[in-house]
Amino acid sequence: MSTPAPLPRTPAEITPDWLEARLREAGLLPDQSRVEGLAFAPVDLVGVNGDVFRLLPSYGGARGPASLIAKFPASAPAARGVAAFQRWYEREVRAYRELNRDGHLPMPRCYFAALGEDDHFLLLLEDLGRREAGDQLVGCDPARAKLVVRTIARVHARWWDAPALERELSWLPLTTVGLDHARPVQGAFARAWDAIGPSLSAPKGFAALAARAVSRYPDLLAEAASPPLTVIHGDYRLDNLFFDVPDPADGAERVTAIDWQFTARCRGAYDVAYFVALNLSTEERRAAEPALLDGYLETLTASGVTAYDAAALRRDYALSVQLAFATFVIGAAGHQPSERMRAVHSLGLERLAAAMVDTG
Repeated sequence: MSTPAPLPRTPAEITPDWLEARLREAGLLPDQSRVEGLAFAPVDLVGVNGDVFRLLPSYGGARGPASLIAKFPASAPAARGVAAFQRWYEREVRAYRELNRDGHLPMPRCYFAALGEDDHFLLLLEDLGRREAGDQLVGCDPARAKLVVRTIARVHARWWDAPALERELSWLPLTTVGLDHARPVQGAFARAWDAIGPSLSAPKGFAALAARAVSRYPDLLAEAASPPLTVIHGDYRLDNLFFDVPDPADGAERVTAIDWQFTARCRGAYDVAYFVALNLSTEERRAAEPALLDGYLETLTASGVTAYDAAALRRDYALSVQLAFATFVIGAAGHQPSERMRAVHSLGLERLAAAMVDTG
């Protein structure tokens, strides 16, 4: 996709002419149609590290899309600073441009993706507003959890130990935070745990596990960054998932994932542990975990991944629970944009603490 200049920095800077040109480039606007007007409204997506708006074009002649999603950098300076440090915006733009060229990944359709100066970016995406949004606080039943896990297994199988990870996808960091950031992030993890650890209600034996996770954090990252590697989503939880039934004839549900800013090269079990440990209650996880891990492995095998067994998966799963815990500790100790996000972090830490004890 070409990058026109100047790149709009706010929805108010998106003119009808600019949008018309982008829609025409994307093949979404017939030659005889024009964008004659444009309205927009903010979209409240919890935890998304950016500002998201719904664009509502009006047309002359044949119609184009009734609505689109425009995603910009976060307006809060602190959030943008972290995003620049971790290259979140570059990762998401390149994920839409380079990971989903054939349209087979569980991502919204992307009509425009550009990265400008000073880490500015703009995405124009398919509007998923009519689909059912996941809710991390509500959770999901085991049948839907099975669907979510099998969906990401197919994504992982596509790049499992693939030469492209080094040749074409070396721009993806190793692990969600990057191995080169291991020490600074370990410092942030330690400070965050010192701040919130005393107030966390956790099961017996957890304090020692948490202290060990802090002290061994760079080693945990290094292990997660060793083969077999694949492409992971990196923030695979219900708040970033949408569900629909595209073909009512067979009733099969489909998952679409948004917010690909944490995408990375890593052990695939990271996405599995992140989803299972965070989005099921502790009781539900304990009951469903064996079947979900078996389903993940079965899907990998059916997709051609044969040199990976149940023992390796369970070890990687336990490792990934600890890394997910680090992510949520740092998030919980930082600025909370809403009371709901505060609740997401609090519940997530409670569930991850139990999962860490259960996995040893």
